[in-house]
Amino acid sequence: MLQNSTSHHRREPVAVVDGLWKSYGGVPVLKGVDIDVQPGEIHALVGGNGAGKSTLMKAITGVVAPDSGRIVIGGREVKKLSPRAAHANAVYMVPQEPQLFPNLSVLENVTLSLGGQRVGRRRVQEVIDSLAHPIDLDARAGELSISDQQLIELVRGILREARLLIVDEPTAALTAREVDQLFTQLRSLAATGVGIFYVSHRMSEIFALCDRVTVLRDGAMVLQSRTDEVSVDDLVRAMVPDTVRHEAAPRARATAHAGARPALEVRGLTGQGFLDVDLEVFPGEVLGIAGVVGTGRTELAETVYGLRPGTGTVILDGEEYADRTPRHSLDRGLSYVPEDRHAHGVFLLGTIVDNCSSTVMDRITRAGLIRAELDHQVTDRFAQGLALQAGSRSRKVGNLSGGNQQKVSLAKALAPEPKVIILDEPSRGVDVAARADLYRLVGDLAEQGLAVVLISSDFEEIVELSTRVLVMRDGRVTGHLPAEQITLAAVRDGAFGTIEEVA
Repeated sequence: MLQNSTSHHRREPVAVVDGLWKSYGGVPVLKGVDIDVQPGEIHALVGGNGAGKSTLMKAITGVVAPDSGRIVIGGREVKKLSPRAAHANAVYMVPQEPQLFPNLSVLENVTLSLGGQRVGRRRVQEVIDSLAHPIDLDARAGELSISDQQLIELVRGILREARLLIVDEPTAALTAREVDQLFTQLRSLAATGVGIFYVSHRMSEIFALCDRVTVLRDGAMVLQSRTDEVSVDDLVRAMVPDTVRHEAAPRARATAHAGARPALEVRGLTGQGFLDVDLEVFPGEVLGIAGVVGTGRTELAETVYGLRPGTGTVILDGEEYADRTPRHSLDRGLSYVPEDRHAHGVFLLGTIVDNCSSTVMDRITRAGLIRAELDHQVTDRFAQGLALQAGSRSRKVGNLSGGNQQKVSLAKALAPEPKVIILDEPSRGVDVAARADLYRLVGDLAEQGLAVVLISSDFEEIVELSTRVLVMRDGRVTGHLPAEQITLAAVRDGAFGTIEEVA
């Protein structure tokens, strides 16, 4: 394994997290986490969706306040955490998505981010030159590649003289050459004594770049080791242990109707984040698409639905579908429940009735006026099956629990009576009871003949609900599991890759 060549002795840690707890709504998302990073060390932080990685990094950078525990930076406990305090303590985070002003120049973006610190053009150019990657200071940030934009975020951290750098999933949109350049830059920074937390799900990167690795699962630290003392299999099993799988409902395991044509076919579809994808889903089955975050699953769904451009062929109910837009998709019997329900799934300021009927306005209006009795009928059709609270039809969706918000998002997608529905992370952020309702609904939909595409990074969910499974990794479909081969181990190992592939 390649290791960071920096050799460092145990000195005063750059940062120490001691017994950190954080809960939302009474549900703990961090459970007594202990972690540190040494000067000159690159420390990997890995974990599945919902493991607590983002919350931990937000606590260190002062974005969220922990309920208990200590955060020590440079040997001093930080009592009043805030982003300003983090910057004052030489902590800087390079986000997964660069946060630049696209219409401003590179120089303007850098200088505006320094909190009043006066830095001249020559100094900015010196830092960029030191990273051995030429960038025009007068170029508009929006015209740069993603890798160059991330470089600008690194430049910001260097100019702030960061002693702790947090890098969150930096390689999702980079080419192999750009990844090599980024690694060179991070190693150079570590050689100066900077401590780096490196958040990633890519096993090859962890073993190529990082000195130590910590695994979080369900908010708790379950493994911490030097990278030369563990294997890929050790990390994957720590993230997704072999658990006893619940038997899937027989209806969700039912095979496609004999002789039926696919409700949805995709042939050679290529778009942002994915390449040359083929798939088909039949009426009455649940096609699971498994993979870790950043593998192109959501981008694939949005391209099929018409939210993103792409090349290739999409066939709905036997007819090619070329003029893809969300409105056309609904008209042709394809619905989509997006991953981010707050941003794209529901109208938070609208009522349950408003949301459920919003996709069928042409059916409930006359002369441009909404017919109230039809408006409520749409909602009543789904209220019982989704276990929506009695008497809650007029409540604003923003005031509902996460589980009920997700149910409303589902009802909104089901109102047009689609033939195919794509569910993207349908149980993310919902409680156990709401999850059971959603799982039951998925089985009901398949039993009624709907073709369901289930996208999830929860491998147990994929195993429990899917008739067949496609596994995606690095933007490609890398595996196909028929019903008899669907196991947690098969899905997990396919999503992360074999040891030979990442060594």
